[in-house]
Amino acid sequence: MRVEFEIRNMPASLIMSIVEEAGARRSGERTASAEGWTARLVEMPPAQLGPLRIPRDMLVIEGDEQTIPHISDFMRRNLIRGGG
Repeated sequence: MRVEFEIRNMPASLIMSIVEEAGARRSGERTASAEGWTARLVEMPPAQLGPLRIPRDMLVIEGDEQTIPHISDFMRRNLIRGGG
């Protein structure tokens, strides 16, 4: 099973620390794994908003069908950022 999260304007180090909070251990700067799942952070071209360029990454999580729904829910809750 595979889930993907497009993440904008969040440092890769922060994203990967959230992946670690979910129980994974880093195996590289942008990769991590745990029992039943792996995560990979893929750099994407920036989004253009008028004159602004907004950094984007794709967090790809793959694993077994029992684990992924729980990890996906955890990531959804923890990747939400409030504006202000």
